[in-house]
Order: sequence, then structure tokens, then C-alpha cells
Amino acid sequence: MTPGRWIGMGWRLFKEDVGNFILVALIGLALMNFSAFVVTGPVFAGFFLVVRRRMLEGRTDLNDLFAGFSPFIDALLISLLTAIFMLGGFALCIVPIFIVAGFYLFSYLFLVDRKLSFWDAMESSRKVVAQNLIGYTMFAVLLALLNFLGLLLAVVGLLVTVPISVAAVAAAYKEAVGFAYQPVEAHGPIHIP
Repeated sequence: MTPGRWIGMGWRLFKEDVGNFILVALIGLALMNFSAFVVTGPVFAGFFLVVRRRMLEGRTDLNDLFAGFSPFIDALLISLLTAIFMLGGFALCIVPIFIVAGFYLFSYLFLVDRKLSFWDAMESSRKVVAQNLIGYTMFAVLLALLNFLGLLLAVVGLLVTVPISVAAVAAAYKEAVGFAYQPVEAHGPIHIP
């Protein structure tokens, strides 16, 4: 369990394709901003598809961002329930927010990679994370701090920190459970040391 290494992997993936990742972040953040909460789940599901393709095929495809809208209801329900659970955690105290965030780190990846329903995706994520709850909770804290730093940098920093965070979660998922998706083309996966 190495959250710092996963964030480093996210940074390296981001650096390999800065332009496309910033474009995906711009479009995704704009969609989330203009449509409020409704498209947050599908945008994150699509973002994970973009990162997965980059990791496994060595290329990005902007269409993957919009492919996250395919499981629209399930992605919406993941974002809605995660927010509700996090609000419940906030009511108790701050620490449970990060525990809940940790539990559901992999929900979107289980949704788009394994094609699970929203609840099965959330349960699968929770079960994986429960095996090392403290480690994944610390990972969620690190991601929150990273994105808070991006927010402090006149919000523009989020164009860098959000892609790094998504890629870091994808790296952790790949290490914890592996991708079910296998590329059709023979490009092979990207090997990140």
C-alpha cells in the first residue's frame, strides 16, 4: 500500500499527455459546473475510462470521457449516494468523511471497468478498501489535500490536480484488483515503474 507512489504514477501519466488530460479536465469540470451535480458521476466514470485507455493502450481518446455517460443512472447514483454518505460522515465528524471517501475510491472504476451496477460497484470498492482501511483513508486524505492545493491555485490548479488524482486512483485500482478490460489493439499496457 503506497499512496505516495500512486500519486507519483498519476503525475507521470499526467505528464505523458498533459494536453489531453487538461482538455478532459476542462470539459469535465465545465460540464459539472454548468449542470450542477447531475453529471458529476458520469464525468468521473468517463475520466476513468480515459485514464484506463492511456494506461493500457498508451493513448487517450476524448470519446471515452463521454462514454462515461453510458451507465448514466448508475454513475449518478454512485455520486449521489457517496455525497449523502459523506454528508452523514460530516455530521458525525471530519474523519468519517475521509473513511467514506476511501471506501468508495474505486466505485467508478468497478462501474466502467467491470460493468457492475451502482450498488455492486460501491460494495466491491468498499470490500477492497476494507482490507486496508487506514491506508486507503490516508490515500483519500492525500488526494483531498492535493485537490485543495489545486483549488488554492486560483482554481486553475484543479486542471492539474484532478487528472493526477483520477490517474492515482486508477493506479491504485490496477494494483489492488487489476483491470478487467483488455485492449483489442496490440499496443500493450503502459508500464509505470
